[in-house]
Amino acid sequence: MQPFHFSFGQPWWLLLLPLIAWWFRRLGSTGSGPALIHSSTALLARIGRPRLSSPGRILRALRIIALILAVIALARPRVPQGEEKDPSKGIDIMLVCDISMSMNTPDFSIGVKKITRRDALVKAISEFVDSRTNDRMGMIGFAANTYILSPLTTDGNWIKEVLKMVQLRGGTAIGDGLFNAVDKLSENPTRSKVIVLATDGLNNAGRSPFDAAEYAKKKGVRIYALEIMSLRNIHAGAALKSPLAEVAIKTGGQHFQASDTEALMQIYRQIDRMEKREVDQKHFLIYHELFPWLTIPAFLLLLFEWIAAHTFWMRLP
Repeated sequence: MQPFHFSFGQPWWLLLLPLIAWWFRRLGSTGSGPALIHSSTALLARIGRPRLSSPGRILRALRIIALILAVIALARPRVPQGEEKDPSKGIDIMLVCDISMSMNTPDFSIGVKKITRRDALVKAISEFVDSRTNDRMGMIGFAANTYILSPLTTDGNWIKEVLKMVQLRGGTAIGDGLFNAVDKLSENPTRSKVIVLATDGLNNAGRSPFDAAEYAKKKGVRIYALEIMSLRNIHAGAALKSPLAEVAIKTGGQHFQASDTEALMQIYRQIDRMEKREVDQKHFLIYHELFPWLTIPAFLLLLFEWIAAHTFWMRLP
């Protein structure tokens, strides 16, 4: 059973309660009714101090209760209702994905089943998206031209599905894809910005990836570059000579190569670990405010007290 947490949003209003108690006590001791001038007080002394009538006591109690309720309402009593993620924190991530015809090559596998490079990339991205619940993600596809497959969004399901549906085309405009991704990320300059590039080819259309890297560095965008290739082409020398290695290092990112589905997924897991930030876990408490439950009764009590004092419980001098 969860503990019940109760608090006040503006507790300093409660300092008025002792003042209200003092004020009503003072009124009770001095009296507030009309005075009678008389030449001798002997007769009045014999009468003694009259007791407050029952209606008078009730009206006084109503005023006290209404004011106490109003003061407590001003202090904003509340109970926690849940948590909300801080929308100003987290990371904006653009997935820049190759949608050229070569991504349809069926040289990857899941178990004994052969799948295409695109299918393997979809699987790796799906796991990556599921692990980044605090972040916004978008997707740029590139072939000879670039396409905004998804703007930055927290809808991870759409990100996971859109790459499956896109039609593959000819050409590989890596530089244009990076430029467009940087522009999209720059729309919100207050958030940390990351690009995860995945391609199985070299740039053969549009602007240079090196120019895109300079642009990304200027805008504070980090690029992780992932090359998909056959196993026979992967070796340390090739990785060091890869143009995409220079692109990633220039922006403070890293360069990777993958030749199978598991390696591809491990790379996205590694990127996920590197981009974890403590501020991503920051949450705000959502409170259920209780002051309406006090304000309305206080108003009704004062209204009843006023009506009673001016009608059926009206006091005459």
